[in-house]
Amino acid sequence: MHHPHKPLELTLARSARVLIVAHARARFPEECCGLLVGRLRAGKALVTRAVPAANIALPARRKRHFEIDPALLFTVQRALREHGATRHREVILGYFHSHPGGNARPSGADLAGAHEPGLVTLIAAPPRKAGRVPLRAWLRLGGGPSRRFRPLKITTDF
Repeated sequence: MHHPHKPLELTLARSARVLIVAHARARFPEECCGLLVGRLRAGKALVTRAVPAANIALPARRKRHFEIDPALLFTVQRALREHGATRHREVILGYFHSHPGGNARPSGADLAGAHEPGLVTLIAAPPRKAGRVPLRAWLRLGGGPSRRFRPLKITTDF
């Protein structure tokens, strides 16, 4: 899933934003998670849809950690390959997850678990089960000791 063109901005479909916020609220106080699917174009990651996933981390860890079911990842990758021509060459751009009652900045666990440079990490930070849910997007940079995230501007479009 490595992407040679690193986006400078993330454009999020309104329907994807609604789904991510609803998923974060529904899973509160545990972390939610899922995949960001779309296209890279002209320095932008265009997220056309979000695919929610079950958090398969051990139950005792779900308030601070997430793990996406690898079977879902495989299924989505295969579907994107098989329908590439009809879906305008969509790819998995990255992941989303939540920090319930926290903030929308990557945690140490996020950094440790982000193994692929060039992927987007979108974090929803619901302060409680209802109300506003801040979202922030980050791009995973480099490997080894330089592992870090760079913030991405988010716009909601189409």
